[in-house]
Amino acid sequence: MKSLKMLVLFLSVTSMTFAQETIKMQVKENKVPCMGVAPMECLQVKIGKEKEWTYFYSNIEGFNFEPGYRYKLKVEKTKKEGNIPADASAYSYKLKKVVCKKKVKSSGTMKSDILNKKMVLSKMNGKAINNGKVYFTLDSNTNSMNGKSGCNRFGASFKLDGNKLQVTPGMGTLMACDEESMRLEQDFLKALEQKNFDIETNGSTVKFKKANSKEVVMEFNIPTENEIWSFIDGKKWKLFMLDNVGQDYGKAFIQFDAKNKKVNGNSGCNNFFGSYTTVENSITFSGMGSTRMACMDEKASETEHKVLKYLSEATVHFDVAEQTLNFYVNDRLIMMFGLYTE
Repeated sequence: MKSLKMLVLFLSVTSMTFAQETIKMQVKENKVPCMGVAPMECLQVKIGKEKEWTYFYSNIEGFNFEPGYRYKLKVEKTKKEGNIPADASAYSYKLKKVVCKKKVKSSGTMKSDILNKKMVLSKMNGKAINNGKVYFTLDSNTNSMNGKSGCNRFGASFKLDGNKLQVTPGMGTLMACDEESMRLEQDFLKALEQKNFDIETNGSTVKFKKANSKEVVMEFNIPTENEIWSFIDGKKWKLFMLDNVGQDYGKAFIQFDAKNKKVNGNSGCNNFFGSYTTVENSITFSGMGSTRMACMDEKASETEHKVLKYLSEATVHFDVAEQTLNFYVNDRLIMMFGLYTE
């Protein structure tokens, strides 16, 4: 009997050894656009003694990547059990140790540094701007600049050649806002009228310089994943737009526990709960459940059906704009949440 127990223990340990291993991994200082199930951004890595950088499509649990730094990591690689979808990795990865984190000085600008990333104005003409009201993304697919200019939404077209950026101002909405926001908007749009800029990047900071000059006109920050989630974490986000219809959706809200990767909220009638994982600007919900109270209000019932359906989708994309948390499916805005105020 003792020998049998030892044999079972040996087989169990052997099975675990085959299923799990610690690997050494280098992570490059910038992510690059790549194609997984949908367009995304990938880490560039070297595993073990590999000499070439390769795209890494998975997530490393516990690893918070910061652009502009090169990493050496020890990572626990574990083979997943059960039925694995054809488009998913057969392995999961968990950070064991950050062996080295070294800042890499940027030489000029690579397109992957600034394209398809949200940039938030942090300084203009030497004056700090910290209200988050001016932001945009340079869309590499359409060569368009889209965002918010302080009060209104705006659009423009651009050309990027090395570190030379040419902007052609376009159209914008025409809403009126408070005096401070309107003044900021006028200054920002006037700065864009210069049209030609030299771009300099350093980690998550992007400087727009007057062409062929050292004068910095504007400075932007690309929010890191840590910064974004520290803002989202623990707050109640109340639903106020669903399928492009803005209204009061009663009790419906969502709340994230970033440390434990848990999510909970109310879908209109019932409370829901589950887990989630993130990769860059996407969230994948899993293990979702809810209470089963009968919903007598027809509108609340319709809201609940839509919310639970979207939270059961494989993946939704998200962004944070000022005080709103926005969810997208295939670039279509499906839900918008605002900070909950009692």
